[in-house]
Amino acid sequence: MKVRMLLLLMAALPLVLSAQNEVDSNYDLYSYSVNQKMKLAAGVLLVRLETKQRKIDLLKEYGYVDEAEIVFSEQKMKNLEIVRSFTEDFTFCPSLFFYSDHSEEVLHKDFSSPFFLDSNLEIDESIKLSTENYLIAEFGNVQQDTLSVRDFYYQNGNKRKPSYWGAPNFHFGALVVMSDEFIQLRHPFPNYVRTFDSLPLFERAIDKTIKRLDKKLLAYSYF
Repeated sequence: MKVRMLLLLMAALPLVLSAQNEVDSNYDLYSYSVNQKMKLAAGVLLVRLETKQRKIDLLKEYGYVDEAEIVFSEQKMKNLEIVRSFTEDFTFCPSLFFYSDHSEEVLHKDFSSPFFLDSNLEIDESIKLSTENYLIAEFGNVQQDTLSVRDFYYQNGNKRKPSYWGAPNFHFGALVVMSDEFIQLRHPFPNYVRTFDSLPLFERAIDKTIKRLDKKLLAYSYF
């Protein structure tokens, strides 16, 4: 009896492993991508703003008060520009803004306490999230797409063959679009716009980066 059970398990093992290694087809990937675009078009883009509070606190702790003030002022100016540009230049959907300190609440979909920001980066209790349809964006780094894509094609009329690819490990600066669980969205969704912040001579301004994301979203089509 035990031998028979062992043989059945061994026979089933390749099927289990095959299911675990299964990856999305291009059709599934495009369908998911379109669903995310429709979700955003009907909803809101939540923009996470960095505070650099940890760096500021460490500078103050070691007596670098002036340096801490410089970091605070520079980050505040950047955040003000992000809010202004999204408000004025991003037309694909409405935008709401929150500090990274409230990422846990957003992750767990807890919007019971007010933390959305007005144009002066002050918490405004009147700003409410009135939809379950939203994606998240931030100025950060593009992460590696660790999932492969199976692309089916036909050869000699009827032979189906899979090919695989995986995206390289970029980690460059960009305005990145993520799911409501802070997972970076995947191509073909317009999931990032490069900032070129590591190349000062070619660095893309905040407003131009946001305008480019808006343009890419408006132009993106499933077909």
